[in-house]
Amino acid sequence: MLYFTQIIYKAGVSEDRIAVLITPAKNKGGSYKWQKRENFMECETIICLVMRRDPAKLGGALMTNAVLQKNEEVLRNLLATLLEMDEADIVDCHLENPIELGKEIEGKECILDVKLTLNNAKIINIELQVYKQTYWVERSLLYWARAFDSLKSGQDYSMLLPTYHIGILDFTLFEDHPKFMAQYLIMDAEDKFQYSDKLCIKVLDLTQLDAARKQKNVNKKLLKWASIFKAETLEELEQLANGEEVFEKMVVTMKKLSEDEKIRMQCEAREDYERCLLSEFNAGKREGEEIGEKRGRIAGKAEALTELINNLMETQHISEEEAKKMLKL
Repeated sequence: MLYFTQIIYKAGVSEDRIAVLITPAKNKGGSYKWQKRENFMECETIICLVMRRDPAKLGGALMTNAVLQKNEEVLRNLLATLLEMDEADIVDCHLENPIELGKEIEGKECILDVKLTLNNAKIINIELQVYKQTYWVERSLLYWARAFDSLKSGQDYSMLLPTYHIGILDFTLFEDHPKFMAQYLIMDAEDKFQYSDKLCIKVLDLTQLDAARKQKNVNKKLLKWASIFKAETLEELEQLANGEEVFEKMVVTMKKLSEDEKIRMQCEAREDYERCLLSEFNAGKREGEEIGEKRGRIAGKAEALTELINNLMETQHISEEEAKKMLKL
């Protein structure tokens, strides 16, 4: 059991939980024994599979970005689906912020959005976000503005390119307006006349996938990609690929990347960083709720006391000071 101590922390489960989950081969007598694992990564793979978290998915967004960077065919298919265009019309897609795969970096330094120039005519920024962001709307506007501000010295305003910020979110952005795929433009509030075609923010809400499957006229390719993003294991991805060449290639690329120890460590570092942020957020939220409840109780007592003093003043025809003396305040 001591051998697994190094990785139990990463898996986020207790030792006794691991002991229950991992069932090695039986002895001839029918009893179980712990098998000695010579390869650390082999042990980690076992835990990831048992916890329904495939090693290739460690790092989530970072692994996805790595796949898109390594396999242009997959990237083109995703772009065509998100932008609702014919893939044959994609002549060139130039990645503006490639990740240095395997580089030892701090989680906070890792850029998780994919920024590219499409056919030298459009700027596309794709962000995969699995954790709820309170200010994602404001953040998306800032990201869009930064990407749109692409003029270089000597260029005039006509050189500004249409800019798209596409959020692939695993949370609902507007609870009172859930939508599988939304497109936001800048236009006249009365007659919807479009002010400019150079601003577009699109949001794919992965939590609406099940509802979207029941709707008519939904983009089948979009459903497929949403299912891909929601997949938890390589086995699920392989089933979803189902002989489709581009998705088969995506699975192959992901497997190759997951076999590179440096890339895996890079993905793990990012996931650990995000998990720490989420933990701190939840801890702060709980603390805030506790403080709020305490203040609420105090406020409630103060209100009740004020009411009691007022009742005494009214029924006994006494002053506030006399009422407080009666209550020994």
